[in-house]
Amino acid sequence: MIASETAALRWKSELTRIPVVLAALLLVTACASTDHDAPLSAARPAAPSAPVFQLNDILGAVPAALDQQLGAPALTRREGDGEFRRYTLSTCTLIVILYPDEAGAVRAAHVDVAALTSEEEKPNLEACLAAG
Repeated sequence: MIASETAALRWKSELTRIPVVLAALLLVTACASTDHDAPLSAARPAAPSAPVFQLNDILGAVPAALDQQLGAPALTRREGDGEFRRYTLSTCTLIVILYPDEAGAVRAAHVDVAALTSEEEKPNLEACLAAG
């Protein structure tokens, strides 16, 4: 065999390895790539947020304070000296019953919670208030 033929065969065998090497390099770089722009805190769970509403802010409140805090009630119904108010929150329906106190001021005397739809179970009051 002539030296030029040997060199040509060697060159040909080198050319056949190039696609294999390129594929391996692409695979390695794809596996090693990370999103360097992503904030480091994204890997950690978010800290729980403060509750939107708390029961002690609602019980004893006068109607104007309730409306300022919760918005306008979806339903208001008067029965004798009492008043029934229903507020729609993000995850539940808040029911507030108001009665006159010893001084005659109408205040929230009882708070309950209901699901937004009849298909849902009754939610937890504290969780409902916390979600807002």
